[in-house]
Amino acid sequence: MTGSPGVSVTRWLWEGRDPGARLVRLLLFPLSAIYHLVMVARAATYRWRWRPVKSLGLPTVAVGNLTVGGAGKTPIASWIADWLLRQGSHPAILLRGYGGDEPLVHARLVPKAIIQANPDRARGAALARGAGADVLVLDDAYQTLGVARDLNLALVAVEQLRFAPWPLPAGPWRE
Repeated sequence: MTGSPGVSVTRWLWEGRDPGARLVRLLLFPLSAIYHLVMVARAATYRWRWRPVKSLGLPTVAVGNLTVGGAGKTPIASWIADWLLRQGSHPAILLRGYGGDEPLVHARLVPKAIIQANPDRARGAALARGAGADVLVLDDAYQTLGVARDLNLALVAVEQLRFAPWPLPAGPWRE
């Protein structure tokens, strides 16, 4: 296994077939069950409108994934924005902006799109609307339940299917 030590440990934990990995997953299962229940309850609070869901004021496509790690969210979000441009729209790509090179990647892949990096998706949407956007593509936003979306795309990389089928922390699944 390559990469940082943390990546190696999580890959061993989530992919490992040896007795040690299986035992650690089993020991983490109670935490996974708690995590799962919290996530189900969180989703229910939005579904039942106990927590507000803000409209971003424009048609919105959210792209995300069901596991921790990469599943191609950024390239797919850029592809969607590029497709929308070719259809005559003026898309904005919204992302959290917590660091990383995603804004630069989007700017390189779709130079005519408006790129808004802002952890507050509603504020980013307002800035994008002010810059002329007429449709929003949210990168890494599948679990961002506090904003309304017209289309929600959940990606799963085929490589992730070999991981333990358990929620965090015993497995990589967010849902």
